[in-house]
Amino acid sequence: MNRSSILIAIAIAVISISLWAVTNQPEHEPAWPERIQGFSFSPMRIGQSAVTHILPSVEEIDADLQLLAGKTHAVRSYTTEGTLAEIPRLANKYGLNVTLGAWLDGDLGKNDKEIRDAIRIARENYQNVVRVVVGNESILRGDLTVDEVSEYLEWARDELNVPVSTAEPWHVWIRYPELVEHVDYIAVHMLPYWEGVDLDRAVDYVVDHVNLLKNTFPDKQVIIGEVGWPSNGRTRISAVASTANQAAFLRRFLERAQQENYTYYIMEAFDQPWKRVSEGSVGAYWGVYNVERQPKFPFTSPIVN
Repeated sequence: MNRSSILIAIAIAVISISLWAVTNQPEHEPAWPERIQGFSFSPMRIGQSAVTHILPSVEEIDADLQLLAGKTHAVRSYTTEGTLAEIPRLANKYGLNVTLGAWLDGDLGKNDKEIRDAIRIARENYQNVVRVVVGNESILRGDLTVDEVSEYLEWARDELNVPVSTAEPWHVWIRYPELVEHVDYIAVHMLPYWEGVDLDRAVDYVVDHVNLLKNTFPDKQVIIGEVGWPSNGRTRISAVASTANQAAFLRRFLERAQQENYTYYIMEAFDQPWKRVSEGSVGAYWGVYNVERQPKFPFTSPIVN
């Protein structure tokens, strides 16, 4: 290679590195708080799945809760099946409150068992069970009608002395205002990625739609049952799934949530590979921690793409 070729190659390299440096400047985002309000908590690990009913051991659940202790005030569970019924007892060891979930789908016999078990667990002198969520997007999925979910809600409300609701995206609550008559609070999912919202508008989008619910149903407390952003997966309209975008969204949201005095659950504590079955590849990457229980992005230092 002659001298001119070498100089051209060096020049190209310098230009490429300079362009990369310009487009990948560190983003100075708000610092992650020492302790957040809550995490959505599915303690599945590699090879485990809510679909196949291969569930974590009590020891694995305990280890996950120990990891989160001191980082959050609360966790939200989704089902009382098997070892997952132990979450309130184990969380109590670490001073964590629990929003207890009962899973509802088209299996009516299983639904009855979930409700009975949720009532029993919430009554078992665990002062850390602060609320109950009966059903998770069961209306959105079309598994149950509003009337069917309302019957389950009234059953649980009659038996419990803690607040009871069901969890749905904001538009389901707006579409079915009669559902609000059967809950003690509104548990809403705010996931702007699924609605194709650009990162820079995403936090305002959440705030706008929480305000919509508050203004539409002024007599009910609004709790954000899920809020998050995926770190990997397909771009959805203007929403880009990446680790940097996940970090930026969550750190921006947490600062705004403190200002707005929200009660919320970050979606979610740990990556869940089994969710690829129902949500596509992106479903596996909503965790703040990866499947190996390692943090996926910096909590305080600048974010680099």
